[in-house]
Order: sequence, then structure tokens, then C-alpha cells
Amino acid sequence: MRRALFAVGATLIVLLAPAGAYADDPTGVLERYRQWRGGDAFEALVAVRSSGAMTGSGLEGTIEQIATAAGDLRRDVDLGIIRTASARRGPEGWTLTPSGQIEAAAPASVEDLRRDALLMFEAILDDPARLDRKADAVRDGRAFAVVGVDFGDQDVHELYLEPETGALHGLRRVRDRRESFVRFEDWRVVEGVRMPFAELSVESTGEEAAVRWTSVETNPALTEEAFSRPVRAAAHVIAGGTASTGFMPFDLFAGSRIYIPAVVNGVETEALLDSGAEMTVLDKAFAERLGLAPRGDVAAVGTGGVGSAQFASGVTIELEGISFADRTVAVIDFTDIARAIGRPLPIVLGKDAFNDLIIDIDFPGRRLAFHEREGFRPPEGLSELPLVSTGSIRAVPLSVEGREPVLFDFDTGNGGALIIYPAYAEAEGLLEDRPQSTVMSGAVGGVRESGIATMRSIALAGFEVREVPTVFPPAGPSAVDGDRTAGNVGLGVLGRFRLVTDFAGDRLWLGADSGALAQPFARDRLGLSLRKEGAAVVVQRVSPNSPAAEAGWVAGETIAAIDGVPAAELDAAALRMVVTGPAGRTVRLTLEGGETRVLESRDFY
Repeated sequence: MRRALFAVGATLIVLLAPAGAYADDPTGVLERYRQWRGGDAFEALVAVRSSGAMTGSGLEGTIEQIATAAGDLRRDVDLGIIRTASARRGPEGWTLTPSGQIEAAAPASVEDLRRDALLMFEAILDDPARLDRKADAVRDGRAFAVVGVDFGDQDVHELYLEPETGALHGLRRVRDRRESFVRFEDWRVVEGVRMPFAELSVESTGEEAAVRWTSVETNPALTEEAFSRPVRAAAHVIAGGTASTGFMPFDLFAGSRIYIPAVVNGVETEALLDSGAEMTVLDKAFAERLGLAPRGDVAAVGTGGVGSAQFASGVTIELEGISFADRTVAVIDFTDIARAIGRPLPIVLGKDAFNDLIIDIDFPGRRLAFHEREGFRPPEGLSELPLVSTGSIRAVPLSVEGREPVLFDFDTGNGGALIIYPAYAEAEGLLEDRPQSTVMSGAVGGVRESGIATMRSIALAGFEVREVPTVFPPAGPSAVDGDRTAGNVGLGVLGRFRLVTDFAGDRLWLGADSGALAQPFARDRLGLSLRKEGAAVVVQRVSPNSPAAEAGWVAGETIAAIDGVPAAELDAAALRMVVTGPAGRTVRLTLEGGETRVLESRDFY
């Protein structure tokens, strides 16, 4: 393309050539890439050890990495307030979490590490069956030859190469429906092999990270210890050195949120127990009250999209009979989420509370207990189910309307019943020929409009639950748009069971009686989203296809009384009962100006 700037004839050649002059056959451009990287020296490369500086998430620190042509990889990142590490050796791997815990890496994470390693070496190019010449693409203002590397699933890995020289510009990846691009710069020759000394990665969330390698060693001598799993101190202490806290009470707020009395850095408060949170999170205002100084700025991918989080260290959380000391936590502004829930949300106790302990959650008794794993025996009469690590959280096999069981995220922080992700919903046609409406849903990352419909039945460990209201979020960057799990099962379903979790043992025990499973779900039967504002109730939203929509209600209308009860006397719980009352019920709503309207509740999705 540069020649076109100097000669008309060359311009004509370029314009008349088909787009992607090497289309359909990656052989030529890959041979140029081999030679550009170092030819025989590149082919002989079997291991690389690198160290350098890293900036990302508003933080600065160091990074060290070891990779082998066999697919082994270890990566350690120290950004001061947070340290993370991950390694793959053979078929297994481990992870050091931002909370400071060591856990076995999920199979998908182990495979991601393997692919990251393989893509650094020449051997990945030796299997023509996995290589695919894609259409040329423009990136950073330049056109590149694109070669896809197929690992046999829906993920995407593409090398962006200079067509004429074979120089590697970058690597595009799509994993779990999330895109990233790594641009390689500052190429230098090390023992005959061109190696990038600068890398800039950009995620689909908009987050960027930059690495500048200060040392790159080719074919170093490696020992098994280079990939060994670190030993970390216990992350919790049970009072009196006993094996169990015994049962402590919890409040099942609105039937959908587990609130536990807690003390955080000496301040009494309450914590929401959330197995779907990758780490413990403090509300921004509560963190300020504790005098913490959060640092960094990282993309927080939640059910509502992408938000912002910081990190704080030196946090001690005490529950009845157990303490979690010197934790690093995330800090997020929970103002809007707390308002939507209808209760303050000072702290979310995340997956790090589940990792090393057995947690027995007795929903009928409104109590829970923490147990050490050693010597624990589950209560009799419970069914065992695998808890599968998928990366950040755990998942359980669940069947939707008689289909083969697929993995659903196990999420005690989801106050709803069921979320089905776009990839699975589209593949199975789950919204075809089914009454549906929309609802505002989400949490971290914001709230957005999602579809809502009813699944006739779901099955979990042989237990069947019928007529399950199910949210169908739209595609787009969020925690609910992936393809490694089919959806998310929340407390609307999980709260019907007695649950005993063993994250370290990859298992869950559960049991329920027929009465609990047959309880009908609370569902909106009016189509009015109501919020208390001062002494009035304001309509926030009207659901499509609902009784309220058919009656002409619009957002912004103010209600002075419901069934004769003044709005000033109605709290959030009372408003929920109004909109979720049984089908066929008549509701009289008096507007601020004195007009009275009558709605008859019915199922509309």
C-alpha cells in the first residue's frame, strides 16, 4: 500500500487486486511471519521468561511471565494494592485471587492460559487444519492480513499480520463473547528471535493495560517449582478454634436477599451474602465512613453492564463466630442498587467467603453456619450436585423445560429466580411463541431493559420447579452475556432449598420438601413499577402488554392512595404486595388529582 503513494501504476495494481490478496490461503503470509520472527531460531523457541512494568486499572506495578511451547504458562502481577497470579502446568492450574486466596483454576481458565502460551510460539502454525485466512481488516489506520487460529470452539483468536513482511501487529481474541485486542510494539531481536518489548491490550469494556518488558529471556532452564502453587495462610478464623460457628440468624429481606449482622473494621453493619460476587465489595459511602482510601479504577462487569470499581486493603469483617481479616476488597457506589433493593447495601460478602469453608444455609430456619471442611459431614437426606468452576464464580447443571442440563451460575446475590443469557436463549429459541414483556434489571454496571417470560419448568438435582419467571437480558458487555454458562439461578429458586456449599470440594448439597418447591413465584401482575417518593408513590415505568399498559398508564404519574390507603402509609414491602397480588384481583388507584382508576391483575408473561 505504501507504493501506491509514489506510482500510479502501483496504485492501479493495488486497486485491481482482490481484497485480501492472499485470501483463502494463509501459507504465504504465515511463512513471511515465520521468517520475520527469526526463521529457524523462532522454530527452535520452546520457552520464554519475561519481566517488566505494567500499568492498568489506574495502578502501576510489575509483571512476570513464563511460557512454554507445550502450553504451560505462569503470570504474576503486582499492582501494589492488588496482587494476582495464575498458572497452567499440564492439565491443571491455580489462581491467586485479588482477595489473596489460592484456588484451583477453572477448566476454561486453564484452557485460556494454554492458548495464550501456544500463540507465542511457532508450533501453533504447523497444523494447517486449525489455520484460516480471514478477510483483511483495518486496525489502527492500517490494513492487515488476518489469520484465525481455531481451537475447536466458538472462541476467536486472530493474528493481525503485515501482508508484505509478515510482521505481527496484534492479536484479537473473543472469549466468552468478550473481545480484546493486544497490540505488540518495540520489537527487538533476542537470540535470533524477534520479541515484543511492549504490549497494549484493550478490552471490549474499554479498559486498557500496558506492559513494557525490561527483560526477555529465550529458552531458559525451567524447573517444576516455577509453576508450583503457592501456600497461603488461612483466610478466616473461627472463634475458639472450633470447627464450626454454629447457626447464626439471617434476614431474608423481601424473600430474596440474605442479610447477616456484621462488624467491619469495628463498625456494626450488615452484609449481603453473594456467591456470585467475585470478591467482597464495600459501598463507596461506607468505605469513606471507615476512613479507607480506595485506589485504582477498574471496569466492574456486572449484570447491568460495565461500571467502575476501586480497591481498598486492610479490611476485617466479623460475623457471629468468624472473622475474615486483612482483606483486599472492591469499592463500588451501591446507591442506585440499594435504592432498587429498598435497603442499604454497605457490604457484599462475596465468593471469597465461600472458597475455603462449608456454608450451610437453612432457608426454612432463616439461619446459616460456617464449617471447616475437615471432618464435615452433610446433613442426611440431601442430594449432592457438582459445583463447577467456570472462572470467576461457580455453576450448577440445570435443565430448562426438559432439555439436557447445562451450567447456570450459582448466585445467592441474584434476588430473582432465573436469568437466561442471550447465547443460550437464541440457540434454543426460548422466546419464540411465548407471552413476554420487559423489565428493568441489573445491579453492578447499571439497570437496563430486559425481556421477561415464564419457563414452564426447570429441574435441579432431580427437583422440579414450575412456572418460573425468567429474565432475558440483551446482548452486550455485561456479566450476563457469555457462552460458558447458559444463565444464572438466583434466590427465587435457591431459596426453596436447604443449601450446603463446598466450593473447595466442587460440590453442593441441597434438599427441599414438595411444599417449598410448589410455592408460586411472586410476579408483577399489574405492569406498574412503583417507587415511594416522599408522601407519594410515583410510577417509574409501565411494562409492555400489561394491564397497566392496556389501560393507558404512563411513567411519571403520581398515586395518592391505593385501595383507599394513603400513599404516605405504604412502604416498599406494601408496594411489592400491590403489584404481585394474585391474578383476578381488582386494585383501585387514586391519582394525585383525585381521579380513581381500576386495574385487574393478571399474568401477562
